[in-house]
Amino acid sequence: MDNEQLKQAVRRQRLEEELKQDYLGLVSERVSRYMELNFIPVVPNVEPFVPVSAECIILYRDGYFYACIALCQAVAEALVRFICERSQFGASISKDFESNVKLMQKRKIKPDCSNLLMQIWKDRHDYHHLNISIETERDKLQNLAKSKIMALHNVESEVFAFDTINGAVAPKYPKYWDIHNGRANVFLRFEP
Repeated sequence: MDNEQLKQAVRRQRLEEELKQDYLGLVSERVSRYMELNFIPVVPNVEPFVPVSAECIILYRDGYFYACIALCQAVAEALVRFICERSQFGASISKDFESNVKLMQKRKIKPDCSNLLMQIWKDRHDYHHLNISIETERDKLQNLAKSKIMALHNVESEVFAFDTINGAVAPKYPKYWDIHNGRANVFLRFEP
């Protein structure tokens, strides 16, 4: 092993030890944050937002609150576009989130999650552009991230609501699920 390889090996070992200590020191906090969340465990496996929505959970759990807020807002935007597409709005679909939410209200699209969606969207541009007005105090930032992710999961729980009949998923709003030959392609959110 030459000198450069030795330096890299020592650096790698030191970094591994630091990361292990950091992770182990925060396990209790991560578990507590994860247990605060009550998310829907089965959703239709529709792209692009369902797998990304699951990442919101991990971001919140691991304390990446800015990222959690921004990603929740992005997922909400994709979810609204998806609802509009599945509701066959066609050319009426706007690139503007708020216009689409208003259109959903006007057309009385069920379920009506407009208040929750607007709660997620609140201050979106500030977080998207990292404006100086965004929250920086960690406790307040955590509470804000928690409110956004809980609102997102409440929307998902309503939009993707289902009953279980004889062990099978029976969607309340089938138009939001991809069902072929009586089978739904689902995304399972089991605890890590």
